[in-house]
Amino acid sequence: MKIAIAQIRVLSENCKQNFETMKSYIEQALRQNANLIVFPEMSLPGYFNGDIWEQNSFLRECEFYNNKISELSKDVDIIFGSVGIDWKRKNEDGRVRKYNAVFHAQNGQFQINKKSNYPFWIKALMPNYKEFDDSRYFFDLRKLAFERKCKVIDLYEPLILKFEKKKIKVGVTVCEDGWSQDYDVSPFKIYSSRYKHDFFVNLSCSPFTRGKQEKRENIFSKECIKNKIQIFYVNCVGIQNIGKTVFGFDGSSSFYNSVGDVINLCGFFTEELKVIDLDLATNEVKNNEKIKCLKALSIVEETQKSLEYIIQKCLEEWKINRVVIGASGGIDSALSAVIFSRILGAQNVYLVNMPSKFNSQLTINAAKKLAENLGCPYASVGIEDSVNLSAEQLENLKFINATAQPQMTKLVFENIQARDRGGRILAALAQSLGAVFSCNANKTELSVGYSTLYGDQAGFLCPLADLWKHDVYSLAYFYNETIYKMQVIPRETLDVVPSAELSAEQNVLENKGDPLIYNYHDFLFRSWVEHWERKTPEDCLNAYVDGTLEKMIGCEKGLVRKLFPTVQEFTRDLERWWYNFVESGVIKRMQAPPVIAISPRAYGFDLREHIRKVVFTHTYMNLKKKLLN
Repeated sequence: MKIAIAQIRVLSENCKQNFETMKSYIEQALRQNANLIVFPEMSLPGYFNGDIWEQNSFLRECEFYNNKISELSKDVDIIFGSVGIDWKRKNEDGRVRKYNAVFHAQNGQFQINKKSNYPFWIKALMPNYKEFDDSRYFFDLRKLAFERKCKVIDLYEPLILKFEKKKIKVGVTVCEDGWSQDYDVSPFKIYSSRYKHDFFVNLSCSPFTRGKQEKRENIFSKECIKNKIQIFYVNCVGIQNIGKTVFGFDGSSSFYNSVGDVINLCGFFTEELKVIDLDLATNEVKNNEKIKCLKALSIVEETQKSLEYIIQKCLEEWKINRVVIGASGGIDSALSAVIFSRILGAQNVYLVNMPSKFNSQLTINAAKKLAENLGCPYASVGIEDSVNLSAEQLENLKFINATAQPQMTKLVFENIQARDRGGRILAALAQSLGAVFSCNANKTELSVGYSTLYGDQAGFLCPLADLWKHDVYSLAYFYNETIYKMQVIPRETLDVVPSAELSAEQNVLENKGDPLIYNYHDFLFRSWVEHWERKTPEDCLNAYVDGTLEKMIGCEKGLVRKLFPTVQEFTRDLERWWYNFVESGVIKRMQAPPVIAISPRAYGFDLREHIRKVVFTHTYMNLKKKLLN
């Protein structure tokens, strides 16, 4: 039996374009004599569509194109994911009943699931964590079973394919149904306990995060072994966003046999149709051409490929073809310049250096050398006069009937410089060139608000906002050593101490830089953000006392006691950054540009935050008091 796996790029909300893509793949599958073609979850409407699911006109658009897909099934069976609608019933929010569903089109019409009496199969498990918010929009099979006073299995049956006078039973699951380890229902287990399937399909719209493929293969392999089943995992590619956070979908569609072996069918972030032969007698996948197993990628390779793919698709979909970058001579702006140059071409990436009296000749030269190495347009414009004018105006400004007057502090003067660069020069340059400008902030800086609102935190996108500082360096070295095989990012940039260069106290020639100790704070902040059970000062202080903090957060062994020999020094640093993380950091993150997500927990919609004041737990305060007395 020939089965076509259609790893397509799915566009949010664009039923028409997705239909055209699916039609093209169906035509390709027919030319290769496929008996069945399988598309990913929500392949017609898109998945991360926000509250557009509340628009009935969009739902009717989905139905229209659902039916157009069914018309293409006269010579090939089609399984695809889309929204299933019951106009006669309501969701729990009082709106039209919607299901995340799988449709089976055969001989020009949809097949009926006789157990549920719907012309589709329903997703059983709704993820409602991290970036997912499925129950906001969709009714699931568990709820339907509760409503009908029956069990989930009573609403399920395999879909039936007809092949060489045989009836082929296909199990149907959707994305989260395969990640059931923490649910009270395991769809693979209960479906296979009642029915004998020839194989399962799992239609997915599964966002990429670094290291996820290994976890995915482990979970699906175990399901196959436990339940003696085989699974075609079909994922999409492309990008979809939920406002502040942009996710990429890596594809990596695969076949899992009943002993847990994995055959990688489609590539990593590639649009692809793969037609395979399934021997129903032996349950083995065969091909006329050898199926190449995907080479396992290192974390830095995954980072490079995913970032470039996601950013490229953003620029395509948003119709952006020119970018301006403030090139400081530092590592973050250099990495941004490299990535955008590879995507848009160096001629479309404009680098501008904006020195003040605090910028060293070393970083000024490094910025120019970067532009020369990449072949980017380059200019330098000093900000000394405009910054001094702003400072003078502020100092001379007097309010009438005021209880307070402006104070020119060191921090105010530093922020004037950052805003002059971002809010004035970069914004004006981008508009004058028909371009956009990029925010170069990394995840460490965003975590504790080490950036200036409307200054260096401004821009159309934060390409590095899901990379810790050590990730930035790792990726920079990877580009130099592996991709370019030359020092395209100058040695000066890699060696100089990270610094904002906004005051004499940040003089890089004197080895003075940022207040952050990146080889420690990267890992501390990551424990506050990315750990599944996110850490707090209480956890950190307990671990410091127990001597397990380095193991808990993953930093270099022996580093913590070296940096903070006493409890007083440790808690002073811990509380300083916790205040910034919880208070000013949140306010700044709320106003930051969209974030490219590649980690297990990115800022934006992936990490739900609220504006608040710091409140330490009583356990933390009691332990601190005990230790300091």
